[in-house]
Amino acid sequence: MPSLAERIAFEQAHIRWAAGDLEGFLDLFTEDVLYNVNVDGLAVPYASSALGKEDVRQRLQLLMQTFTVDRFEPEIIVDEGGSWRSVVIAHYTHRKTGEVLKVRVRFRVWFKDGLVSRMDEYHDAAYVEAFQRFVFHLQNAASGN
Repeated sequence: MPSLAERIAFEQAHIRWAAGDLEGFLDLFTEDVLYNVNVDGLAVPYASSALGKEDVRQRLQLLMQTFTVDRFEPEIIVDEGGSWRSVVIAHYTHRKTGEVLKVRVRFRVWFKDGLVSRMDEYHDAAYVEAFQRFVFHLQNAASGN
Protein backbone atom coordinates (compact mmCIF):
# COMPACT_ATOMS: atom_id res chain seq x y z
CA MET A 1 0.00 0.00 0.00
CA PRO A 2 1.40 3.44 -0.88
CA SER A 3 2.70 5.53 1.99
CA LEU A 4 3.17 9.20 2.76
CA ALA A 5 6.93 8.70 2.27
CA GLU A 6 6.25 7.39 -1.24
CA ARG A 7 4.06 10.37 -2.05
CA ILE A 8 6.77 12.74 -0.84
CA ALA A 9 9.39 10.89 -2.93
CA PHE A 10 7.15 11.03 -6.01
CA GLU A 11 6.55 14.75 -5.48
CA GLN A 12 10.31 15.24 -5.06
CA ALA A 13 10.91 13.44 -8.38
CA HIS A 14 8.75 16.04 -10.11
CA ILE A 15 10.42 18.94 -8.30
CA ARG A 16 13.95 17.70 -8.98
CA TRP A 17 13.31 17.06 -12.67
CA ALA A 18 11.71 20.49 -13.09
CA ALA A 19 14.80 22.05 -11.46
CA GLY A 20 17.19 20.16 -13.76
CA ASP A 21 18.59 18.16 -10.84
CA LEU A 22 19.31 14.90 -12.66
CA GLU A 23 21.40 13.35 -9.88
CA GLY A 24 18.82 14.27 -7.24
CA PHE A 25 16.13 12.78 -9.47
CA LEU A 26 18.13 9.56 -9.91
CA ASP A 27 18.73 9.30 -6.15
CA LEU A 28 15.04 8.40 -5.88
CA PHE A 29 15.46 5.24 -8.05
CA THR A 30 16.60 1.69 -7.32
CA GLU A 31 19.76 0.53 -9.10
CA ASP A 32 17.73 -1.90 -11.20
CA VAL A 33 14.88 0.49 -12.03
CA LEU A 34 12.73 -0.26 -15.06
CA TYR A 35 11.86 2.94 -16.95
CA ASN A 36 9.26 2.31 -19.65
CA VAL A 37 8.34 4.91 -22.28
CA ASN A 38 5.64 4.30 -24.90
CA VAL A 39 7.60 6.08 -27.67
CA ASP A 40 9.70 4.36 -30.35
CA GLY A 41 13.19 4.65 -28.86
CA LEU A 42 14.86 4.06 -32.22
CA ALA A 43 13.01 6.98 -33.80
CA VAL A 44 13.29 9.20 -30.71
CA PRO A 45 16.44 8.18 -28.77
CA TYR A 46 15.92 10.67 -25.93
CA ALA A 47 12.53 9.06 -25.26
CA SER A 48 13.64 5.43 -25.17
CA SER A 49 12.94 2.99 -22.38
CA ALA A 50 15.77 2.04 -20.05
CA LEU A 51 16.73 -0.67 -17.56
CA GLY A 52 18.95 0.17 -14.62
CA LYS A 53 19.93 3.51 -13.15
CA GLU A 54 22.94 4.01 -15.44
CA ASP A 55 20.88 3.37 -18.56
CA VAL A 56 18.24 5.79 -17.27
CA ARG A 57 20.98 8.37 -16.56
CA GLN A 58 22.30 8.15 -20.12
CA ARG A 59 18.83 8.47 -21.62
CA LEU A 60 17.95 11.47 -19.45
CA GLN A 61 21.31 13.14 -20.09
CA LEU A 62 20.57 12.89 -23.81
CA LEU A 63 17.14 14.43 -23.18
CA MET A 64 18.76 17.29 -21.24
CA GLN A 65 21.34 17.83 -24.01
CA THR A 66 18.55 17.96 -26.58
CA PHE A 67 16.09 20.20 -24.71
CA THR A 68 15.79 22.84 -22.06
CA VAL A 69 12.98 22.18 -19.60
CA ASP A 70 10.83 25.30 -19.56
CA ARG A 71 7.91 23.90 -17.61
CA PHE A 72 7.30 20.65 -15.78
CA GLU A 73 4.25 21.09 -13.63
CA PRO A 74 2.12 18.31 -12.14
CA GLU A 75 -1.62 18.77 -12.60
CA ILE A 76 -2.43 15.83 -10.37
CA ILE A 77 -0.74 13.19 -8.23
CA VAL A 78 -2.91 10.22 -7.32
CA ASP A 79 -2.55 7.23 -4.99
CA GLU A 80 -3.53 4.21 -7.10
CA GLY A 81 -3.35 1.76 -4.19
CA GLY A 82 -0.06 -0.01 -4.94
CA SER A 83 1.34 2.60 -7.27
CA TRP A 84 1.25 6.35 -7.86
CA ARG A 85 0.11 8.24 -10.96
CA SER A 86 0.62 11.80 -12.12
CA VAL A 87 -0.28 13.98 -15.06
CA VAL A 88 2.26 16.67 -15.92
CA ILE A 89 2.23 19.67 -18.25
CA ALA A 90 5.69 19.78 -19.85
CA HIS A 91 7.23 22.35 -22.18
CA TYR A 92 10.62 21.60 -23.69
CA THR A 93 12.61 23.80 -26.08
CA HIS A 94 14.73 21.97 -28.63
CA ARG A 95 18.21 23.44 -28.21
CA LYS A 96 19.30 23.29 -31.86
CA THR A 97 16.12 24.52 -33.53
CA GLY A 98 14.31 26.53 -30.85
CA GLU A 99 11.12 24.57 -31.53
CA VAL A 100 8.92 24.05 -28.47
CA LEU A 101 7.45 20.68 -27.59
CA LYS A 102 4.37 21.11 -25.39
CA VAL A 103 3.05 17.84 -24.04
CA ARG A 104 0.90 16.37 -21.32
CA VAL A 105 2.79 13.41 -19.86
CA ARG A 106 1.39 10.69 -17.65
CA PHE A 107 3.57 8.81 -15.18
CA ARG A 108 2.93 5.75 -13.08
CA VAL A 109 5.45 4.58 -10.49
CA TRP A 110 5.95 1.65 -8.16
CA PHE A 111 8.20 1.68 -5.11
CA LYS A 112 10.47 -0.87 -3.49
CA ASP A 113 12.08 -0.09 -0.14
CA GLY A 114 11.22 3.61 -0.49
CA LEU A 115 12.72 4.04 -3.97
CA VAL A 116 11.14 4.03 -7.41
CA SER A 117 11.60 0.53 -8.86
CA ARG A 118 9.52 1.08 -11.98
CA MET A 119 8.35 4.17 -13.83
CA ASP A 120 6.05 4.14 -16.84
CA GLU A 121 5.95 7.33 -18.91
CA TYR A 122 3.09 7.79 -21.36
CA HIS A 123 3.01 10.32 -24.21
CA ASP A 124 1.01 10.91 -27.32
CA ALA A 125 3.66 8.81 -29.04
CA ALA A 126 2.66 9.76 -32.60
CA TYR A 127 2.97 13.45 -31.71
CA VAL A 128 6.42 13.07 -30.10
CA GLU A 129 7.65 10.96 -33.04
CA ALA A 130 6.33 13.56 -35.52
CA PHE A 131 8.05 16.34 -33.56
CA GLN A 132 11.34 14.44 -33.81
CA ARG A 133 10.96 14.06 -37.58
CA PHE A 134 10.17 17.78 -37.85
CA VAL A 135 13.24 18.98 -35.91
CA PHE A 136 15.41 16.47 -37.77
CA HIS A 137 14.17 18.00 -41.04
CA LEU A 138 14.85 21.53 -39.75
CA GLN A 139 18.36 20.60 -38.68
CA ASN A 140 19.13 19.00 -42.07
CA ALA A 141 17.71 21.99 -43.96
CA ALA A 142 19.81 24.40 -41.87
CA SER A 143 22.97 22.40 -42.54
CA GLY A 144 22.28 22.20 -46.28
CA ASN A 145 21.63 18.45 -46.38
